[in-house]
Amino acid sequence: MLVHINQRTVAEKVHNAWLKTLEDGIHTYDIFKEGVSKEKVGTKEFAQAVIARLGQKPTQLTHVNYDTAHVMNLKPYVRRAPAKKEIVGVDIFVHHAGTAEEVANKAKDIIAEGKLALTMISNRGLSVWPTGFPETFLTDHWRLRCKPKNAGETITHSEIAQTLTRLANAGVDFIKTEHLIRFDGKDAFSLGQGQ
Repeated sequence: MLVHINQRTVAEKVHNAWLKTLEDGIHTYDIFKEGVSKEKVGTKEFAQAVIARLGQKPTQLTHVNYDTAHVMNLKPYVRRAPAKKEIVGVDIFVHHAGTAEEVANKAKDIIAEGKLALTMISNRGLSVWPTGFPETFLTDHWRLRCKPKNAGETITHSEIAQTLTRLANAGVDFIKTEHLIRFDGKDAFSLGQGQ
């Protein structure tokens, strides 16, 4: 990074101090090796050891020399064509102090009035409706995954807004939403557990 912003002298000084610290056997826990390393240190102590060696060069390891005449030859950035973006569903997070069945009974018919259908409810990342386990520990925070009734269809922001309006009018306390997006035909969202 320092070379990239034309701070070659600083980059060289820091890199060589780092090499000298390693050469002197001062190693962090991840690389410490009994019989090779001389001192096991944490990252803070390692950084202090590097700072103490600024201006020094290693004698056994090859020191670096960022020649000031050297210019990085980076390829120019070429912006990719915009990806085809499709909304293929929405996760609606709701607050409800009850059961998954109660949440489903309150929301599924309201959601189904439009193009969407309630396909899954999860709680703490676990699918709890339409299938699940009665012994699952539940909180009052639910994710309702809604997808188009007709497989392969996409939905619009307007359709999501209309669904939220209907839920709000029915007293469903939604907290937030996350759109399920597909870019260039590839899903860009995680599946629910069990999907």
